[in-house]
Amino acid sequence: MSQTIAAMEAYNEMWAGIIPAANITWMILIVILGIAALYMARKFVTEF
Repeated sequence: MSQTIAAMEAYNEMWAGIIPAANITWMILIVILGIAALYMARKFVTEF
C-alpha cells in the first residue's frame, strides 16, 4: 500500500505546477465523466 501512496504523491507533485489541487482534480474529472456517460446513455435509450 505504501507504494500506492508514494505513487500518488509523485503524481501530485508532477501535476502541481500545471493543475492546482491535483489530488482532488482527478476525482472531479471522474464525476464529470460519470455525469456525461449517464447523459449519453439516457440520450441513446430515448432514440428507441
